[in-house]
Amino acid sequence: MSAKLPSGRELTLMELMKFCYDLSMTDIEVYFKLLKEGSKTIDDLSKELGLSKATISRSLNKLLGLGFVLRERMPSSAGIGRPRYLYKADLNKFYTKLQRDIQECTATVKRFAEEVFQKMRSESLGGLPG
Repeated sequence: MSAKLPSGRELTLMELMKFCYDLSMTDIEVYFKLLKEGSKTIDDLSKELGLSKATISRSLNKLLGLGFVLRERMPSSAGIGRPRYLYKADLNKFYTKLQRDIQECTATVKRFAEEVFQKMRSESLGGLPG
């Protein structure tokens, strides 16, 4: 699914995510994997996507920071060692955040354009004989 912009360019959800949140294609791939298949560990995601655990961990940390992914500590069978976590995507949180952020982004771009054009007008008028 896509939307047509005034330029004629097609805008997809992935492009919107990349633009609004500076997400990489790997970040987006991890997010949609969780969204489609439910909770996964870093090991699961690494094996299924064919990516290193470090790459998966970076993507998950970015997605966690944005609030797109939730992390739940798994009970440890031995009680020792590093904690293991399950990660899952929350579509409702993502949708709510995206809607709010699009409104903020639109307002910011509008203010910026107004400031730029106001400055351009004042500079062009200032150079004209009075």
